[in-house]
Amino acid sequence: MLRLIICLVLFSASLGAQEKVIKDFIKVHRKGEENVAVKVPGWMVSLASDIATVSTDDPQERIVFKLMGEVGTTRVVTWLNEDFTEPQDEVVNLLYVLERYKRFERWAEVRSAEGERVTLSVRYENKKIRDLVAVVTEDDRTTLVSARTDLSADELGRLVEELSSM
Repeated sequence: MLRLIICLVLFSASLGAQEKVIKDFIKVHRKGEENVAVKVPGWMVSLASDIATVSTDDPQERIVFKLMGEVGTTRVVTWLNEDFTEPQDEVVNLLYVLERYKRFERWAEVRSAEGERVTLSVRYENKKIRDLVAVVTEDDRTTLVSARTDLSADELGRLVEELSSM
């Protein structure tokens, strides 16, 4: 009985693990005919990572799949920019709230020559990346990925170094 209670407490704690502001943002932006929102539980991400790591012969893919194994529950939403009046302002406001009030830090912001923009914000606590939010904005579509993780910056750095050395 004690195990059941502990499991229920841990399960209920994991349900509220991601920020409410992100969940609310996704609720609004999943509406629309071609807009899609998906939540993938951490155990499923880990299982898929293990299967993909074993099934690939490419060392770069193996490194990326290994990194995916460190990611927990992941939420993805993609929407057409034309469905919202000011889509870029809404993303800027979300990132502002996360960075100002929820202890996220902007780690990267990249713009391509084609006009795509990628923004990465993370919550870094006790030398571990606990949450990450990535936003990819294209001309007609925007995608937001929010994930729980327990990855150290050193581990991430080693994986990136392995990828870049190949």
